Amino acid sequence: MSKEPLTILATDLRMVARWLQHNGREVESFFARNGIDIADLDIPRARIPSETVEKLLLNLLADAQVPCLGTELATFHRINDTRALGVTLLAATHGRQALERATRYQRLMTTGAPMSLVERGDEVSLTLTPKALLNALDIVEPYFFTMLWQWMRLAARPGFAPRRVALTVPQPKHHCVEEALACPVHWQAKQASMSFHADDLRQPWSMANAEMVSANEPILDNLLRGLRTGEVASSVRLAVLESLEDQRLSEAEIARALHMSTRTLQRRLKAEHTSFGEVVQGTRLQLAQQLLSSPDISSTEVGLAYGFADASAFSRAFKRWTGQTPGQYRSEQQHTAAG
Repeated sequence: MSKEPLTILATDLRMVARWLQHNGREVESFFARNGIDIADLDIPRARIPSETVEKLLLNLLADAQVPCLGTELATFHRINDTRALGVTLLAATHGRQALERATRYQRLMTTGAPMSLVERGDEVSLTLTPKALLNALDIVEPYFFTMLWQWMRLAARPGFAPRRVALTVPQPKHHCVEEALACPVHWQAKQASMSFHADDLRQPWSMANAEMVSANEPILDNLLRGLRTGEVASSVRLAVLESLEDQRLSEAEIARALHMSTRTLQRRLKAEHTSFGEVVQGTRLQLAQQLLSSPDISSTEVGLAYGFADASAFSRAFKRWTGQTPGQYRSEQQHTAAG
């Protein structure tokens, strides 16, 4: 059996584009010089070989001449870049549940950096074992743990903090990694990790929403199962989840992201007894219906959580999909349940 090629989601490089733009750098030409079409960053599920990403990061470091590139890039990451998965993590009941889900669904994000949870006594550690970008770990490791800490801080109670972070790279002269993570950092460790007190991870999160998690998890589970079996429809569903507000999501773009021709995509979906249109419509409808079936989640929350600019934009899209407004659908569901 051949090894799975190590790739990075193109959307994960949006933070580089944001950093370049913020610093007045030319975005498109920089990506082009490093062999990446900037348009790929807007194609859901498009993947870029890890060697190409490593080259881009090393060239960015050489050009930028900044001491804290990894931690700086982390500030330009957006939780919406991971769509359904990001929402699920933020809506977790507590930090332990969020980290468990991150490790469970990690393959939806990357094939090149396996994560695992390790519990010893009163401590829980999230470990990172990169298989790719090994020449850029002084960027990748600070980036990953700073990004992780940023989104955990969004939902955690005030005062929540990691016990320590361990990085495998040598200690630099500056202290921006320690400042960004607000905890001790151990350098040249055997294993990259972020450690927490187990009790701290059990504290309720301010953004906890069990209904949102229960609506998302069956979809994420199906996606993960489909990706493991090579089901093309699952890859298309994941692309839809990452671009719910984009009504122009095209068959040609998805085929390109999956490294196949449009005709091949059509043929493979037909072999799975479906079509591109059916997958797109069905995924959007399933997600919206699941969430709207819960009286604890408002239509506004549903729309904003899945990338729509406001409640009215979501309402218009939902009516296109179903012929009903979210309110009409919810009323009908409540009437049916009462009857």
